[in-house]
Amino acid sequence: MYSGNYRITYYDLDLAGRVKLSALLRMVHIAAEVNANDLGIGFEKLSGLNMSFVLQRFALSTTRMPTYDEVVTIRTWPASLARGTFLRKGDMYDTNGHKLMEWTSLWILFDIKERKILKPSALPIELPVFEDHGVQISPEKVILTPSQGNAFSEYIHTVSYADVDTNMHMNNSIYGDLIGNALFPNMESAATSQNFHEFHINYLAEARFNEKITVTTHHEENSFIVIGKTPDRISFAAKIS
Repeated sequence: MYSGNYRITYYDLDLAGRVKLSALLRMVHIAAEVNANDLGIGFEKLSGLNMSFVLQRFALSTTRMPTYDEVVTIRTWPASLARGTFLRKGDMYDTNGHKLMEWTSLWILFDIKERKILKPSALPIELPVFEDHGVQISPEKVILTPSQGNAFSEYIHTVSYADVDTNMHMNNSIYGDLIGNALFPNMESAATSQNFHEFHINYLAEARFNEKITVTTHHEENSFIVIGKTPDRISFAAKIS
């Protein structure tokens, strides 16, 4: 298990003082990379073998969002292996020991050069013993229907230099900004909205440099469905409650 402290700073927050979804995704990703590196399967090791872990699904449940200058403890660990995918779980606590949130992520092993999925046996280590630390949320498939409910917003995002990481596709944390832009298309919507308590995202296809993604949001009862489409495929689908 990795465990480390993080101080919430102003650039983690949006204009309403909430932690941005992209900031949370980045914290989770950094903790996962540190833990993977300690296990001998970090970025430096795998990139030399033309391999990388790629995120397929992510689910997050919150009881309270941390606030500015608050110090939180982030934990993460490899949880299980099933059908060629890796489950990783984690949680966040405040200084009083209260759990603020928990998450589960689903990863695949990816051949960077050939752009294809690899079997777990391709990893150059013996897999660790998997443990259960009480995280319950499961990364669900976001269901898309022909009639997705009331249209809430729509815009086009062009994948730019700042979005793309060294794996040659849009970094998973950037999707949090695309979703935030979709949920809060103006100052009024950002200022009056409530905090989310559950978030699911399915990363369905790579988003590459200079591609245009049409991001559409639909309102369903107490949830929003955000879908990102390129001209020839669905890039991602997210559900925010």
